[in-house]
Amino acid sequence: MRAREIDGSIDVAALAAGWRGRGLAWLDGDGSAPQGRWSFVGCEPVEVRSVRWGDPAPYDVMRGLAACGSGACELDPADVPAWIGLVAYDACWSSGSGLRRAPRLARSGDAPIAWLARYDALVALDAQRRRAWIVGDDEAAIDRLAARIDERASAPRARVSRPIGEPAEVHRAAIERALEHVAAGEIYQVNLARRWSATIEGDAIALFLAMRAASPVPFGAFLELGRDRAVLARTMERFLRWDARTRAIETRPIKGTIARAGDDRGEAAALRTDAKERAEHAMIVDLMRNDLGRVAEVGTVRVERVMEVEPYAGLSHLVSTVRATTRDDVDLRAILEATFPPGSISGTPKLRAIEIIEALERFPRGAYCGAIGHVDRAGGLSLAVAIRTATVARGEVEYFAGGGLVEASVPEREVAETELKARVLLDAVRALEEEAVGARATTTDDPFRRRLRAGQRTLDP
Repeated sequence: MRAREIDGSIDVAALAAGWRGRGLAWLDGDGSAPQGRWSFVGCEPVEVRSVRWGDPAPYDVMRGLAACGSGACELDPADVPAWIGLVAYDACWSSGSGLRRAPRLARSGDAPIAWLARYDALVALDAQRRRAWIVGDDEAAIDRLAARIDERASAPRARVSRPIGEPAEVHRAAIERALEHVAAGEIYQVNLARRWSATIEGDAIALFLAMRAASPVPFGAFLELGRDRAVLARTMERFLRWDARTRAIETRPIKGTIARAGDDRGEAAALRTDAKERAEHAMIVDLMRNDLGRVAEVGTVRVERVMEVEPYAGLSHLVSTVRATTRDDVDLRAILEATFPPGSISGTPKLRAIEIIEALERFPRGAYCGAIGHVDRAGGLSLAVAIRTATVARGEVEYFAGGGLVEASVPEREVAETELKARVLLDAVRALEEEAVGARATTTDDPFRRRLRAGQRTLDP
């Protein structure tokens, strides 16, 4: 691995926008410590691994991803991606591992259920130190990417129709049926999602930039999975961080939500003392302890920083940290087999919750509620849960928002929570509409640059 330092004030948003349509991958940290410290941008991957629906072993995509971080470099190879990609939620149904039923919803073979791309060079931005580098396999790879930095492209633009959500009464009925399963003792908790859809003309990254301005998060991601498909994530939930050298593994499940209305301290206290939210959170923490225990050395699983409240745009969430040390025989594939899909977006017991989700939801989730992130150059893993995530494909936008249901859940409150979580998309579309009106009124202030300036502020530490 080699690194060449470049101007730390580089505008990664403008850089990414200029590389759209070229196999762009952008992992977009918001500068928050420690989760959102790094951002990475690359294009034109040198290798792609893709798994389609129906493959019974989707997690095999992780096999043979050896460390590639040797060489003199001031950066830690565990901080730098070698492979960037995602595992879609639907991978759990493709593998069918442990599930007693066949999937009810039809899936298309068009969209990958697991996708990884290797980049021989990336731009890396450390927002906390205000420094940037091109990191690559060798000097030749760094030279090639450096030559692309000065390339210019037109500003991305998009027109998105007003998103249409599944009717509230339809989602409420699904919630009521799910609560019947809880009352019958089949499950203790299940996460049900509601779908929004829209049409889009233009550049998907323009929508992502608007989502970025609406919702600063530590784990933003924009991935081009082909010419007509992109995944746009604005997620704050750490799924897994595994250090292949020390075998330390961490998950930070989010469960428990309250709207932010200006009194963060009071709202945090209300969230921590809400019996329903605490129960919802505790169940998922216990599930994640169990999942990590399947790959951990005996006695190493521990829960730390219990039920902290983290504020984000419009909402605050309960977050706990679960850590362990994996056994010597554990690899990337084994970790996914033990933990996927994330417990916070399925339920407990996990397998039965997944079956109930399949029975009650009306659309396959696709990438939503899967995992998005990277395999680092030391052979480790960094994944976020793909919530607040849209998929753009062939002129259509799909977005889901959901929430955990327990015995104490009130259907009307759960419906309202999905609408709060959909604000990321709805506010972004409204911003695009307003910019289009402004662009027609005047050409003196480029809306793309205005949006980039707003988005750049999210990188402040």
